[in-house]
Amino acid sequence: MRTMHPVLKRGALLWDRDLLPPACYAARFGRIQSLIAEEGDDAWLLFGDVERYGHVAYFSNFLPRTRSALALVPSRGDPTILVAAGPRDIPAAKTLTWIEDVRPLGNAGPQVCALIAEKELAKARIGLIGIEESLALPEWNAITAGLPQTQWRNRTAAMMGLRRVKDRFEQAALRRSALAVAHALDAVPQLIRPGMTTRQLAAAVDRQLRLAGAEDVRILVAGGTQCGRSLRPADDILLQQGDEVMFYAAAEMQRYWAEAARTFVLGCAAAALQALAGRAVAALAAMRAAVAPGVRIADLHARAEAELADAELRASASAYGYGHGIGLDAEEPPYVLAGSEERIAEGATLALRVIGHSGGQGIALGNVIMAGAAGAEVLIEAPGLIECEM
Repeated sequence: MRTMHPVLKRGALLWDRDLLPPACYAARFGRIQSLIAEEGDDAWLLFGDVERYGHVAYFSNFLPRTRSALALVPSRGDPTILVAAGPRDIPAAKTLTWIEDVRPLGNAGPQVCALIAEKELAKARIGLIGIEESLALPEWNAITAGLPQTQWRNRTAAMMGLRRVKDRFEQAALRRSALAVAHALDAVPQLIRPGMTTRQLAAAVDRQLRLAGAEDVRILVAGGTQCGRSLRPADDILLQQGDEVMFYAAAEMQRYWAEAARTFVLGCAAAALQALAGRAVAALAAMRAAVAPGVRIADLHARAEAELADAELRASASAYGYGHGIGLDAEEPPYVLAGSEERIAEGATLALRVIGHSGGQGIALGNVIMAGAAGAEVLIEAPGLIECEM
């Protein structure tokens, strides 16, 4: 689910070494170096920013609070990270990573060129991860101009293949993020009331997540007549008795994301809304039942579409998307799309949802599923309509 992302992360920023110990990062770094060798490269250059930091955080734990970070990983030897911080902030940055060589990042072009030359890689074969997709073009042009003899290869797909399977430490982190999101949404029936705005409701849920240690929070909501049109950022519409409220929340804790969506009613739900919710519940359950290692992603899409008999609901749900991978980034491959030949990997984690509109009403249901050898593990439940006593 694409949402507006902040320029500055304003949540908790620390390293829980009990949850994610240095040993887990050492193992991931080793896997990356092995993959670099398999690809026939001499090093990889990785890019991450405040929105999509997963490539860098995967092996370093480092999370940019502002702007971006670049990491150089040689096939042999120690890595270097360039972070968007001044020299006096480097000691603080080092508390977030096991990597010793952490340097301030200002003008990326000349700094990357100097680093690569320093490591005697100016004539080497270097794989690019997230560079061509996200790095500003002027900075990339400066790098290529400064290193005319370097051979560049896009290795983002190889890195994503490595990241798609979550190790046991990542799974523990994802469970904790999912628990925080679930608890925040469980609190909504006690928080919501007629006369409050969706902005006030979103702020109350945001507070719950921040108190749990969230580093970032994304919320979309619709109340009353908005539910027939779209989810949106919270605003000043007043909620009234009998209104339905569609609520989507995603939170990042210790770098790992979880998301969920639920639909609340201030009172009793009308029969038409109950019927709409029934179709959404069936579609989400059909996708969840299919989650297993080796299953084609397209099969999940087909199962959801088959359950949504309402053409208007199906069209809007498809526009929102039925889900995607989730982990260090809020949205990762694979994406639940028709015709996708990708298959679910053992250890993959998926955010699945049915969000749509029909007949002037809407429904939002979503949860997080982990694909294991013994079957799907539901990290966040997605109940049907939740009627709140007023």
